[in-house]
Amino acid sequence: MKLRVQYMAQLRTAIGCAEEEVELPEGSSLAALLDHLANLRGHEAAKHLLTPAGDALHSLLVIVNDSAKPAPLARTTLLKSGDTISLLPPIAGG
Repeated sequence: MKLRVQYMAQLRTAIGCAEEEVELPEGSSLAALLDHLANLRGHEAAKHLLTPAGDALHSLLVIVNDSAKPAPLARTTLLKSGDTISLLPPIAGG
């Protein structure tokens, strides 16, 4: 299945692009997507997506189409072809 992934804030810099199309097996979970992206893009991107244990970062804001998905539900959130996933890491500053 084909997915559109959008990267926001410092994740855009870590990944090196604003968005891309990703292909995963049909019925893949949000966790599988994050793992795929971390493996594909390397350590700099992975630290914005996953904990050292390989779980979705709780502070990562994930939007699938127009619906926010909490990180603890990444393993049970199934994706479908054509979904748009927006990834926004926490923003600090003042």
